[in-house]
Amino acid sequence: MERHWKGLDFLRGLGIFCLILLHAAFYYYDGLWDLDLDNPPLVITVIGFLLMFAGLFAMISGAVHAIGIARLAGPAGWPSGRILRKKLVSAVFILVTAYLYFLFTGPGLADFAARRMDNSLLVEAIRHGRWTGFSLDRVLYVDSLVMIGTNVLLVSLVLLLFRRFGRMRPNAVLVAAAAVMAASLARIPLYGDYLDALADGRWGQVLLLNWLVNKNNPILPYLAFGLAGAWIGLRLYGGRSLRPVTWTGILLFLSGMAAYVFLPDTMLQRSIDAKWYSIMTAQLGLFCLMIRGATALLDRKPGPVTGFAAPAVRFLVRFGQAGLTAFFWESIVAALAHRLLVMLWPGLSLSIPGALLFGLVLALLWGFALMAWEKAHYVGSVEHSYGFVVSRLGADSAKARTLRGDAG
Repeated sequence: MERHWKGLDFLRGLGIFCLILLHAAFYYYDGLWDLDLDNPPLVITVIGFLLMFAGLFAMISGAVHAIGIARLAGPAGWPSGRILRKKLVSAVFILVTAYLYFLFTGPGLADFAARRMDNSLLVEAIRHGRWTGFSLDRVLYVDSLVMIGTNVLLVSLVLLLFRRFGRMRPNAVLVAAAAVMAASLARIPLYGDYLDALADGRWGQVLLLNWLVNKNNPILPYLAFGLAGAWIGLRLYGGRSLRPVTWTGILLFLSGMAAYVFLPDTMLQRSIDAKWYSIMTAQLGLFCLMIRGATALLDRKPGPVTGFAAPAVRFLVRFGQAGLTAFFWESIVAALAHRLLVMLWPGLSLSIPGALLFGLVLALLWGFALMAWEKAHYVGSVEHSYGFVVSRLGADSAKARTLRGDAG
């Protein structure tokens, strides 16, 4: 029987649960436009930091796909072309889902200067009763699903390239991750070039640089996160020690935090500068440690977590198995719930605690919905569709595999 790492599902689920909570809290906090971004409340700084956790999904996806490729290349004996076909289908499905999500159902883009929210089509219709079409910012925005889709393809290409010239050695993948992370310093000047090209209408340059350097989750540096996850995944699959993951995580986290402390604070302005790079470095280390900790706790021998913690772990693992559906629809559900609350209590204004409570309730309700849906094997979910498409078009086995075991 193929081994499955519950720690990866748990971390993915925890990330999606927190994302649902924080999205609702951020977008429905009524004091949002009056925040002093130079001196924000601590809780807002924490929320801003947590909303930058897309790299965790990149690393988990990289780990799961690396494990999948190792299985197909090893025990299953698939040729590289067949593996690449499967991963290409996976990537295209995720990218199509990404643009449907961000254009039609996704969260808003906050424009603090204009004190307005650039909402997706359906969220704008629900919140304000108007159909506004798609803004250029939304079309060009690199959201977390776009990042995962591009990483699926690029990480797979790197691994299969290593296979072509020998074998997929974990240390070689780590070197590739370090090289991409170092190259990501180029994003600092390239992002300015991208903005200039956008302002001047140089669309060829815009399209060339968009996935590479545009906000918020471009290839530089998130391919490094995906490759770092692949490094960990290959170590897990090969039964190798994870001590190097621990020491690498500690080194990256401490060096990133040291740079963060001494550089000017521009985090909430989301500037692409040395401060941004220090945050990325610290997060890369932190996510290494989180994956190391989760797999140590939930995939340990002789058995899994038991006792009072088991129900909470299982609750969050469901988000890791079918959370993409919740991710896809959470902004629509939040908009409907807020509109209902305003109808019941006209003049409702959510403070920071109220917005956090609103987000927490929505996240818990999603968890209970997934609990019921699990009994039907998530039929009709985005994950179920993914498994069907990949099994039919990706040269897979007859049994459809869901994101739980194959896609990150």
